[in-house]
Amino acid sequence: MLEILEQNQGANEIHIAPEFRQNGNGRLWIGGVGNVVRFEAPKYCGNIYLEVMGGANVEIEKDCVFHGQSIHILAPGNLRIGSGCGFNGHSIIQMHEVASIQIGENSLFGGDTMVSSSHVHKILDRRTGERLNPPGDIYVGQHVWVSAGASVWCGAHIGANSVVGRGTYVSKSFPPNSLIAGNPARVIRDGITWEF
Repeated sequence: MLEILEQNQGANEIHIAPEFRQNGNGRLWIGGVGNVVRFEAPKYCGNIYLEVMGGANVEIEKDCVFHGQSIHILAPGNLRIGSGCGFNGHSIIQMHEVASIQIGENSLFGGDTMVSSSHVHKILDRRTGERLNPPGDIYVGQHVWVSAGASVWCGAHIGANSVVGRGTYVSKSFPPNSLIAGNPARVIRDGITWEF
């Protein structure tokens, strides 16, 4: 059963596909005001938790697969998940500071993955006060496979048709058709693609 809770009735734009309202499983918590939430009919939704808190723009396109996802958009910002994406096993998407997270169509995320546009707690230079870990946008191209245990952080830009290896930490840009692995992440092989 899908439960939809709105803290301030009528102060947000909420568009949930009828099929998702009837057949979805999970909880959508819409807090604050000025949020726009568009959720098209998923292919399957075993369980999802979505929390937004004021000024967020969330767009989840059709035919996605969800199975134990937690999505927390706690600052004004944009999240877009393209059509046909799959999330297998528990994973987290979070935005604690103003940012944009874009996930391209037909991308796949394994269990225990993390997508986060900030590190939440600030790390500062003691002499200058400069923040050393600012928030940043995230872009995951179309048809990208993020393997189990991998994490995608602020500043990551992953080109289309790439594969991110198990347990890899990604926080910079990589070209399309890359096999990305290691800590720090690096291109292990270029010119690759993958199939479902």
